[in-house]
Amino acid sequence: MSLSVATTSSGIYAMPKLTKKNWVEYKTKTVMSLTARGLARHLDGTVSTPQPLPVDDKTALSDAFRQKEALAIQQLYATIPNSILIQVQHLDCLADIWLAIRAIYETKSDMMQVDIRSRLQNM
Repeated sequence: MSLSVATTSSGIYAMPKLTKKNWVEYKTKTVMSLTARGLARHLDGTVSTPQPLPVDDKTALSDAFRQKEALAIQQLYATIPNSILIQVQHLDCLADIWLAIRAIYETKSDMMQVDIRSRLQNM
């Protein structure tokens, strides 16, 4: 019997779709995928926008920064449910989007642990 998991893309950057039950797997694979692509600093918010330079250099740096930010955001948007997308689409940067998604799912994870413990105690 084979178990199929909904994923996006293929190959080394294949990502599972985020569901109510796979937050830990999703978080681990997302962080690793973005790190492998050189985008981890966008995810944790430690990357800063380029400093002012001559016009041509500034434009190139700004474009590269925005492209990396958009690439990482696109990966998240392609793997999260529409109900979560609606909640985070107004945020401007990847770090803020990631923090919001983490807050949603880590709170749910805590509630699920409490519920499971309660069920086990009542057995």
